[in-house]
Amino acid sequence: MEQQFNHYPSYNDYPHQGQYVQAPVSSDEIYANQMNEDKIRNIISQISPENQLVDIEMRLRGYKKNVFTGDWEKISEKFKEPPEEMISRYISWLGSSMNFNTTLGNLSGTQITAIMRQAVEWVVDDLSNHAEEYGMLQDYSERDRIGDILLRSLFLVLNRSRDGQEARRFWSSLSMAESSSYNPSSHNSSGDWWKFWKK
Repeated sequence: MEQQFNHYPSYNDYPHQGQYVQAPVSSDEIYANQMNEDKIRNIISQISPENQLVDIEMRLRGYKKNVFTGDWEKISEKFKEPPEEMISRYISWLGSSMNFNTTLGNLSGTQITAIMRQAVEWVVDDLSNHAEEYGMLQDYSERDRIGDILLRSLFLVLNRSRDGQEARRFWSSLSMAESSSYNPSSHNSSGDWWKFWKK
């Protein structure tokens, strides 16, 4: 007697089984998603401490920003720009702290004080030990200017992370931007690109 075998459906029997079929997206949905992404990028750009490094570098070099034109102008033609090695050293040093890892952290007042104490010691020692190399052996006013720019900038960034306040504002702003153009039919679209921050 010939044995009968039941035929079980295979994957090929249902070519669309297990495949994600995206519903057509209207031009309005595409526009809304693009606007949402632009809002989020703008939020990130505004609060990114790394964007301040360019501003700090120009001020270290002795420039000021013209509030009317937005251009950088020398404080004085007589001002001698600090050496490139000093600029690079200080921007690199600041960059290790002026980033999202810091501002989206959760530092206590005690931790910020400890970090600033170490920072003050390092800046003072570096300016003193390399005064001749930096061309400011007797120029204590310039040392004060450089030190004030570095330490004030660092403190303001650290203070943004106090008790996680910047992180809360960040996620709140992203949630508001997302909800303002949220569309249930497109929640898996490219508008979710920023959610890697939550992983």
